[in-house]
Amino acid sequence: MLAGLQGAGKTTLIKALMANGPGPFDKEPDLATGGGEVTWGHEVQIGYFAQDHRETITAGMIAHEWLHQFDPQASREEIRGVLGQMLFAGEEGMKPTEALSGGEAARLIFCRLMLEKPNFLIFDEPTNHLDLEAINALNFAIQKYEGTVILVTHDEDLVAETATRIWHLDNGTLTSFKGSYEEFQATMAANAK
Repeated sequence: MLAGLQGAGKTTLIKALMANGPGPFDKEPDLATGGGEVTWGHEVQIGYFAQDHRETITAGMIAHEWLHQFDPQASREEIRGVLGQMLFAGEEGMKPTEALSGGEAARLIFCRLMLEKPNFLIFDEPTNHLDLEAINALNFAIQKYEGTVILVTHDEDLVAETATRIWHLDNGTLTSFKGSYEEFQATMAANAK
């Protein structure tokens, strides 16, 4: 989990990490690693859920066809199955992408991640538009996920149940704490005294 106050630079740090990472992410040339170097493993496949996730979905498409572009080999039934797992019932997969609600857009991105099967997930505020049922499903999925997850969220229950390491960003300094969120909070409280 990547923790820090609002405006501490968590999203900027994530984008800097991905600036030379593997995958088809929009690179932001103005983001530098501060002279540092990021080296990704040769088999890393990143799945990214952006804080401003609506911008990652192309307008003017149907949800089903937007999703199909990420796995052109998938059959129509496979795409419908993935959409169904994320609660797109019946013809909801034929909805225009620009007509999707915030929650539907988030669920469509989760569908994309299910198709791509990345081994490294980066979630930047994934719960912002999700209802309680979807947050619980995300919590369960993260706990079962066998790859690496970097998570930025204000949902303390999600963090408490999924985090095994906390990276804390404070005044431009990144520190690492290996342990649960509860242990991290206790350490922070003890250090504040």
